[in-house]
Amino acid sequence: MAGSGSAAAPAVAFDLDGTIYLHEQPLPGAVALVDYLRERRIPYAFATNNSSTSAARYVERLRRMDIAVEQDQVITSNHVAADHIRQTGVSKAFIIATPEVRDEYAAAGLHHDTTAPEAVLLAFDTSLDYGKIAAAAALLLRGLPYYATHPDLVCPMPGGPIPDCGAFAALFEAATGRTPDVLGKPTPAMAATIRRRLSTPGDAPRSVTFVGDRLYTDIRMANENGFTAVLTLTGEATEADLAASDYRPDLVVRGLDELLAHLSAVAIR
Repeated sequence: MAGSGSAAAPAVAFDLDGTIYLHEQPLPGAVALVDYLRERRIPYAFATNNSSTSAARYVERLRRMDIAVEQDQVITSNHVAADHIRQTGVSKAFIIATPEVRDEYAAAGLHHDTTAPEAVLLAFDTSLDYGKIAAAAALLLRGLPYYATHPDLVCPMPGGPIPDCGAFAALFEAATGRTPDVLGKPTPAMAATIRRRLSTPGDAPRSVTFVGDRLYTDIRMANENGFTAVLTLTGEATEADLAASDYRPDLVVRGLDELLAHLSAVAIR
């Protein structure tokens, strides 16, 4: 095991893509680790920047993998974006997202509007086409408030990474000169949502352990919001990336099976 430090904590939150699974396949140790937490009544949740699908769909996916999860244990960057944008008084936005995600936003009170939107919201839209790109660029050039669900450049897939929301934002920056206000990991808004869902007291900054595979989102959020940071080398980040990074995990593991062994050893002591 690389790194040092203790991963023991009253509550644990996990990234999903590249941490718990790759596409439709759970990573080694994921099911056993979640079962370990559930059996010991350690609160856990899943927090993903991937805004390409609804929370309900994530619940279905995790359950197909035999990972025990309830709806309120899944937090997506869409939840954070909807809460934040609605708090600004905006109820209509040009939402660059898949149809099911637009429906989820509508249920939260933020409606997709193509005629008189009050803002532009960029999600990880796997149905993105040139018509959406051109329409969004025109709205950005008009100066509408502009948000993105997360900054991830790529999404891990079994065949290799694919362009994600951060890559789309780079396209719009090149075309319009605009950069979005980012609302998912690593922002304090996502960290606060995780704390609320895990019902941990705000005055206990080390009471959450966050496990993820990205340095610039997962580990940065943990570092900047008082979480214990665990980096798993199963997704985007490599040991070379870690050596060059300013963001420092408390513990580095090569997979969740290794993290489970570490937790079990700590519990025995």
